[in-house]
Amino acid sequence: MGGGGVRDATPLLTAALALAAAACGPKGEAARPRPSTLPEQVVYDFERAVMTSQDAFLALFDFTAVGEMEILLHRYDVLGRLPDLDDETRAEYLAEDGTPYPPERERRNVGSFYDWLIRPAVARGDCHAVTPTWAYNQLLGVPYEPLPPGNESHEPLRQKVNGYLEDGAGGVIGIRCPGGERGLALVYTRRDNARGYDLITIYDDGP
Repeated sequence: MGGGGVRDATPLLTAALALAAAACGPKGEAARPRPSTLPEQVVYDFERAVMTSQDAFLALFDFTAVGEMEILLHRYDVLGRLPDLDDETRAEYLAEDGTPYPPERERRNVGSFYDWLIRPAVARGDCHAVTPTWAYNQLLGVPYEPLPPGNESHEPLRQKVNGYLEDGAGGVIGIRCPGGERGLALVYTRRDNARGYDLITIYDDGP
């Protein structure tokens, strides 16, 4: 048959390679079935999105909810959740009136983490769902207790964020990946969309 046989086999080889690629996820890792529990699904989707592109990573978030959570967390931080706040940050947080950060701002901020924190944390993939390492992060998915008198400006925001978390509506899950430089904590809430959830904040979870 000679060289003609090799040329005739080329389309078959190309088709076989295409099928093999389709069976793999980002960067060519072997495909694995999407897990059945929501926390594991969050980690599975997060890994694949991060390894695909920054835009795919950002598409996991509801940035309106991210802005709401961040302003609410600031109030709990200044009331003792982060006891080592410097004076400038304390003054900034105390001056906030409960108005959430706009989603455009939060999209920029979260996107700025992609290259130096998010991508190195995911590394080569094969990530696993774990309990967050830091106590602060473990509290991120727990409904927020009533604020003391004098903080009424943040009460509507507390009720809204609790709606994302109460009665099994959401929670927090840690993510650890072989070769990753750090862990991450992902806060999610159930949604009526193709994924079944949105991410509503993300935090560094230490080495």
